[in-house]
Amino acid sequence: MFCPMCGAPNDEGTAFCGNCGAALTDDAAPPADVVLPADVALPAGETLLQGDTPEETALTIPPPPPLPEPPGPSVRAVGAAVPTSGMAVGSLILGIAGLTVVPAIGSVLALILGYMARRDIRQRPDEASGGGLATAGIVMGWIGVVLTVLAVCGIIAVFGFCAIASSGSSY
Repeated sequence: MFCPMCGAPNDEGTAFCGNCGAALTDDAAPPADVVLPADVALPAGETLLQGDTPEETALTIPPPPPLPEPPGPSVRAVGAAVPTSGMAVGSLILGIAGLTVVPAIGSVLALILGYMARRDIRQRPDEASGGGLATAGIVMGWIGVVLTVLAVCGIIAVFGFCAIASSGSSY
């Protein structure tokens, strides 16, 4: 048996709905001349006729107020931009400069800033991004350091051979 008011299922022979309290049979409803106390709760939207005087006229219970909306998620919205770490950008720029303009200084600074940026990004993943930029700066920094070391070794080798050749000694 289903309640005619709220549609909730109830056992056969039950006089009142277990969900909303509405009368399921005609004989379960209170007679119209019975005055119920004021603290009797009726389901939302139910009307009870209580008498002929203005104080005892039809009483309608208003529906309950709607439930408040649940609080929103505390995480960042999908697709919201996370700011890029300035150290990661600086590492990338210095890595490029270390390969082109200022080989030794730019490469070493690219390494320092790149490792600092990666550590910062790992510690604060919701507040900073740019791990790829930091990694690119580190890679270019190491390439610049290796090329600088090879260039210095090559220059020393050339000056060494020139010194040996100018001294007149032969093998």
